[in-house]
Amino acid sequence: MKRLYVIILALSGCLAASAMDLTLQQCREMALATDENLKIAENELHGAALDKAVARTAYLPKIDGNATALYRAPDSKIGDMMTMQIRGAYMAGINLTQPIYTGGKIWASNRMTDVAQEISREQLRATRMDILADAEKSYWTYVAVLSKIDMTEAYLAMIDSIYKVTECSVETGMAEKNALLRVNTRRSEIQYRLQQAKAGADICRMSICRIIGVPDTTSVNPVGYSFGDDAAVPAESLSVGNRPETLILDKNIDIKRRQVDMARADFLPTVGLQLGWSAFGNLKMKGYAQDETGNYVPFSSTSDSNGFMGILSVQIPIFHWGEGVKKVKRAKLDVENARLAKERNVRLMQLEANQYYSNLQTGLQMIDAAKIAIDEADDNLSVMKDRYEVGLNTLTDMLEAQAQWQTSYSNLIEARTQYRINYVDYLRAIGALE
Repeated sequence: MKRLYVIILALSGCLAASAMDLTLQQCREMALATDENLKIAENELHGAALDKAVARTAYLPKIDGNATALYRAPDSKIGDMMTMQIRGAYMAGINLTQPIYTGGKIWASNRMTDVAQEISREQLRATRMDILADAEKSYWTYVAVLSKIDMTEAYLAMIDSIYKVTECSVETGMAEKNALLRVNTRRSEIQYRLQQAKAGADICRMSICRIIGVPDTTSVNPVGYSFGDDAAVPAESLSVGNRPETLILDKNIDIKRRQVDMARADFLPTVGLQLGWSAFGNLKMKGYAQDETGNYVPFSSTSDSNGFMGILSVQIPIFHWGEGVKKVKRAKLDVENARLAKERNVRLMQLEANQYYSNLQTGLQMIDAAKIAIDEADDNLSVMKDRYEVGLNTLTDMLEAQAQWQTSYSNLIEARTQYRINYVDYLRAIGALE
């Protein structure tokens, strides 16, 4: 029902003049609702559950029936004076087979399907995290580009204001005409940057549309976000023990252990029971036989029979040239290799998590530094503007103050965006992105 709601939301947004407001939460939900990889992972989990149910049936008796109709022409001769007629003869039966002991193979097989289902569940969780990480990072990148557009438009408005002041100064003879040309050159440069930012925003918008499953012509307006540094950093880097990849490595070791049990079971005694009922009929015999006087007289008979049968079988491996021992040793080596692979990969994942944690701490420092720079740039720009309007500062000083203001705001936008992206990467690295 939730997925249907998200799809309806997307369709309604597209129908409304191909424009939609999009919150971060809606972006996450729509990405999960439309991503094909998540659907594939869900199908794999469902398939693993079916495999588990199939494996459970190995404990239960198997019942099979059979029926055969026979027709043979010409009749078969038996000796010189007898024929067997097989026309419409039949055989039928029903069998029940129950394994009693298989050396632990059935138990090991069932345990492997249990683990396989757990692996599929973790793979689904990993896929979900990847989708959420992609959606959130794309969302924040789009927000950052739009913020830069707003900032660049504000910068352009400043240039326009300076252009008007300079134009008045030229008209009154207080400034040379080349000063007006310098301002106009800077304005053209800012307009070029603005067009670049808008082109980048369009690319980001199409990326968002792809992720949330709407046409790439849809206009997307991010709303309801808090584009600040309000995401708290943990006191210390957390363990990767809850990461899906770590748990999958654990399950892989478990599967290798069950394969040891399977290899051992091939060389242990097995016990099975089979019960059956069978019948055959309409098998006719014709020929000549001696009577009491010694004369040969014709005869014919029809055979029909049915009955029950029970078989208890025991198979005991005796000598296989050490094949079983070697297979078990080989399987144990696979367990050890899986354990070593887990240790290596967990170290790498922990290093990755620590790096993202360090990036978060560095990101907060960069945000603080950018805030200080913006305060200073705002104060400097205000002073320069007042002094320029009364002729106490040069045009170069004014343009430089505006450029510093633009650089400071751009740095803050980039620092906050990178902090958000690093935070998403960190949560993904420790398996906590939900």
